[in-house]
Amino acid sequence: MANTNRERNSNRNSVETILTFENRDISQWSTVWSTNNVPGMDNAAGSGPSRRVTGRRRLRTGTLALGAFLTMHCRVTASALTGGFFVFMMFLILSVIMLANPLRHFEIYLGQWSISGPGRAFRIIPVLDGIGIAICINAVIRAITCCTIAAISAIYVIHSVSDDKLPFTYCRNFELKPYEPILKNIKSLRSKESRFSLKTGVFDDDDTELVGTRSSTVGLYYHAWRNVSYKSPRKRTREHGSLRPIEMCNETYSGSYPPLYSTPAYNFFYVEVVQLRKDYNLGQFNIPLVLSIILTWIVIWVLMISEHISHGKLIWNNIYQWLVVVPWCWIVFLIIAAVTSFLTMGSTIHEAFHIGAKEVWAGVSDALQVALYIHSASVGTEIILGKGLNHYASGHIDPQLNKENVWHSGLLLLLITLQSGGVAGCALVDYIQPDTQATYDMHESTMWVIPMYSKCTSFGNYSHFLSTLVFGGLTFSYMTTAFILLKTALHTIFEIRVKLIFIEQFVVGGLILICMGLSLPFATNGGIILLESVDAIMTGVAMPFVCLLELVALLYVYGSHDFISDMNTATEENVCSSRIGSQWRIIPFITVITFVIKISVLVNSELPVKFIYYALVPLAVLVVAIPLRACHNAYFFLGSTPHRST
Repeated sequence: MANTNRERNSNRNSVETILTFENRDISQWSTVWSTNNVPGMDNAAGSGPSRRVTGRRRLRTGTLALGAFLTMHCRVTASALTGGFFVFMMFLILSVIMLANPLRHFEIYLGQWSISGPGRAFRIIPVLDGIGIAICINAVIRAITCCTIAAISAIYVIHSVSDDKLPFTYCRNFELKPYEPILKNIKSLRSKESRFSLKTGVFDDDDTELVGTRSSTVGLYYHAWRNVSYKSPRKRTREHGSLRPIEMCNETYSGSYPPLYSTPAYNFFYVEVVQLRKDYNLGQFNIPLVLSIILTWIVIWVLMISEHISHGKLIWNNIYQWLVVVPWCWIVFLIIAAVTSFLTMGSTIHEAFHIGAKEVWAGVSDALQVALYIHSASVGTEIILGKGLNHYASGHIDPQLNKENVWHSGLLLLLITLQSGGVAGCALVDYIQPDTQATYDMHESTMWVIPMYSKCTSFGNYSHFLSTLVFGGLTFSYMTTAFILLKTALHTIFEIRVKLIFIEQFVVGGLILICMGLSLPFATNGGIILLESVDAIMTGVAMPFVCLLELVALLYVYGSHDFISDMNTATEENVCSSRIGSQWRIIPFITVITFVIKISVLVNSELPVKFIYYALVPLAVLVVAIPLRACHNAYFFLGSTPHRST
């Protein structure tokens, strides 16, 4: 009793949850897996309130680090450019306020209230118990795509530190034989249609059209098409039609996605790094990329083994606080590279941005998606964070959670603003994007950002250094995210099957080998298209779908009097409980809108239909897992019910 009074005195503004640390059933010991004995922290029964405060702060710093790493990803960068920077940022702020921030809060509180991770948080709803399995599948697939992109970025790091001349400054043919690009004088970009569907032609000094018409896909009217190596003379007139010397490769490509072989930066990425060929073959492997993928998975595996050796088991929230500094430093280097490259160009900006109907629609779609993406929605990390916060609070709810959640979203928005500003500068360095194909859009494509980064770092005397830092940070970000997502999935697996904890490392090894095998199709001639298709489906459809299922469960089951009362006390301290009630009713509809918009965008995607169908396979597995789990629960429930005698 004395201990209870002392706990309450140390948490005067908090309330106890339904399931406290003291009254848990000892048979459910799996619920404390990975939130006990965390390095550098005391556990829930620790030595005093100050140590518990430190533990909670470190947990929150860890989740902030994960969100900060997610802001570095290519999906965020592509979203900021395809629909226009200002349009995207405007809708992103609204999406965070109206959808992502409240949803993250609900996920955290669900973990606190139930003291469970994704595998057990929905166990009170037998029909929706499969949500935990869906979350696990989503986390695994997202880890696979992140690890593959990390392997692609790692190839750039290797070249940046080992080659005397950066490979994205010269050309190669389809047999990978290098040659120097040809310097061509491009006279002008001529507008063919209205700004709502801008098309341009590229003309040389003889007024001959060098390439076919195409549409702007980066939301920049005049100076920011992708895919050009631009070198400006010291003195150049501003008048329309002046000559622009551009380094271009001789390679042509007859496929429909993507026709981007005109300049060295994109030639290196599509011809050599990912070896995209017009037959889109998924059986012919790109050996260097295969080796990079295998090495990346081995590094993650070694980290898990070392953690097990050091602490006796895997720990989900073992994220060092100093890692939160890495994204801030990376953004500084990116901005320096963009500014340096832009100043080297000596270009002037006029009529830089335009807004059309297509850009607004893309901005809304991308903003809703990115808002959920950077808040780790649908992958279970925030639910486990809530479970850990409860554990370190000894069964109490921290009333400061709402304030911390606002700061979390604010810092992520600031990171995206800074990063998108630097990326917009890199897009200006790209200048224009001639191609040999008909008009196309790349609103669901994200990997073009990687060669754009290489173009942005290939100016000046410190190009090797900047390239190493930018691509090293990108590799580290994707690897860290894959590592956390994989451990989140393992946490869910061990919750659903408690006895698997006794063979932890066998489960870890088996899962990593499976993920490694599933990653290999991405290292084929058509693998980059498959990668982008899977990424588009899992972030555009699976993510809002799982979020919607979570909200349905929260609305109709966890919407009890006790849960709502605790939620109001924890978030608003009973001062403004009406706002949380309004969000509770509005957010599911916003999620449905997000789901519908992303489906409509994917229907008109530039990605080949065949690969969209391939990408539907993991989505189908995720969807089917929920009714199968419900049937499983119903079978065992009916089988365990004694027959009534008449």
